[in-house]
Amino acid sequence: MASLDSFFIVLVTISILALAAFVYFTLLLHRAKDVDTKWRGIVKTLSLNGTPENLALLYPRWLLAFGAFFLLACVSVGYGVWSTDHSFFVVIFPLLFYYFFARYFLWEKSDLTD
Repeated sequence: MASLDSFFIVLVTISILALAAFVYFTLLLHRAKDVDTKWRGIVKTLSLNGTPENLALLYPRWLLAFGAFFLLACVSVGYGVWSTDHSFFVVIFPLLFYYFFARYFLWEKSDLTD
């Protein structure tokens, strides 16, 4: 049985904490946003239209938690699979993570052609 690297355990722990922060700020943002503000493409919508006053303090924290979770998850998976037969996940995981998770918050449906 292979032993786990302590650095990998720290990376996974920090990734889980980043996920918890992302979920926490998502719940706070959901409570604070207007009913008219859709989740799909919220980053684009708020970037183009400006951040409403009720989201001015919360949105930057949510965006930071979103970016940190995305980055830490990609680094954790990359570090974990680098020396294995599944090292192709170093390249494919960030692409899949973006395609199935991150782009929902970044782009509106009309921006996507698929």
